[in-house]
Amino acid sequence: MSRRPRWAAVATSLALLAAYGAGSWLHAEAASSQSVNDPAGDATTRVGEGGNTNVPNEPKADIVAASATYQAGAIVLSAKMAHPVNAASDASWGQSVVTWFVDTTGDRKFDFTIEWGADSGSLYADIYNTGTSTICAGQGQASMGPDNSYVVTVNPKCFGNPSAFNWGGRSEFAVGDENIMDRIPDGDGNYLGPVSAPGATTPPTQPGGGGTVPPPTTPPTTAPKPIETVPVASNEGFWLLGRDGGVFSFGTAKYHGSIGHLAGAKPVVSMAADPDGTGYWFVGPDGGIFAYKAPFWGSTGSIKLTKPIVGMAATPSGKGYWLVASDGGMFAFGDAGFYGSTGAIKLNKPIVGMAPSPSGKGYWLVASDGGIFAFGDARFFGSTGNMTLNEPIVGMAATPSGKGYWFVARDGGIFGFGDAPFFGSAVNGNPAPVVGMSATKAGMGYRIARADGSITFFGNAGAGGGLTGSLAAPIISIATAS
Repeated sequence: MSRRPRWAAVATSLALLAAYGAGSWLHAEAASSQSVNDPAGDATTRVGEGGNTNVPNEPKADIVAASATYQAGAIVLSAKMAHPVNAASDASWGQSVVTWFVDTTGDRKFDFTIEWGADSGSLYADIYNTGTSTICAGQGQASMGPDNSYVVTVNPKCFGNPSAFNWGGRSEFAVGDENIMDRIPDGDGNYLGPVSAPGATTPPTQPGGGGTVPPPTTPPTTAPKPIETVPVASNEGFWLLGRDGGVFSFGTAKYHGSIGHLAGAKPVVSMAADPDGTGYWFVGPDGGIFAYKAPFWGSTGSIKLTKPIVGMAATPSGKGYWLVASDGGMFAFGDAGFYGSTGAIKLNKPIVGMAPSPSGKGYWLVASDGGIFAFGDARFFGSTGNMTLNEPIVGMAATPSGKGYWFVARDGGIFGFGDAPFFGSAVNGNPAPVVGMSATKAGMGYRIARADGSITFFGNAGAGGGLTGSLAAPIISIATAS
């Protein structure tokens, strides 16, 4: 690896970090700008559902230079590619992104991530706190530099006005349903820096006291077990969704893409299948939508929400969907109609899921205590709102007739109302919490999913399906394809 920084102090920063841990910051000289070169021809890692593979170099993903500057009132980060693409106007950009990782505490773990990309022809820069929640909405300014580099400008207030920061990044250029990736700096666990605020003379120590930043410790680890997929019957299919946006497909359910391989990507909370079984959507807590072989109808990603999104459902036509927040606030897109919400009602417990009526002219919302709220042509058939539950409700599914529905609790308990038959429960001693359920198309069976990827099936849901092995993130949702 070859780097040609502008000053000698930075030349040994990576070696010091690797050898002595984050405490090595105290051996580096403060500087308010840093530029590095990265070897050309090393964008050769393709990230897909089956893991990483080596491919010929992709110049559009190949980082050849990067820089970080701490100005008065602005932190500016840039990355230059061997073959830059104008993200705002070039269709080949697709869902590609550039992500920066910012460490403000000196522990070699990112405290903030910045995702740079394009949405409907407009550049954006989304900023996240440890990759889990959006902060400083609208304050990340994305642009193309005069040398066609990808640039983001952030007010240091967004990061708490740190006296210095370490930084790194990566490109993820979309090629079909997979991404070609290159890192800056190369390798895992390293950061460039420190880059200090103008006038600063010493890098920061850990919050809460003086002294040097202690080297990171490595906890005992257990060797991960490879993920294996349990097969299902040839005429059946469903998807599982991980909190990191990783998608696992079974049977007839085809894999069309995910964000599970993108470091620092925002978490997701729910999934919905296109009714024809050919694609799917999933949604983040901010209402940002990820669409794969399914039309994008809109999102709340640019709206300041009162409460986070917790669930979504597609309309029968697949030409729209609803998003529901934990307060029962409803957001309708495409041909999804608005039929009411609980957004203005004080709830005993938060909303955790929803299901549409068969006509698409109504929907049910379910709270964690099993309280049901019916809107439009969706009828009320009963609830557990006045019962004492062993574990909270985590999801629901409606019958094809629209004359009944099921709830599932975190321990696998099933509650059926109306014409929803009881086929069995998943209270089986597995300590992994249940995260959701999905009924079969015929409504004569259902699958119950747990956070560890295991599946319990009942009725005409054929035997099989599920995951074994060490998941990068817990499963949070299940959706039926056929």
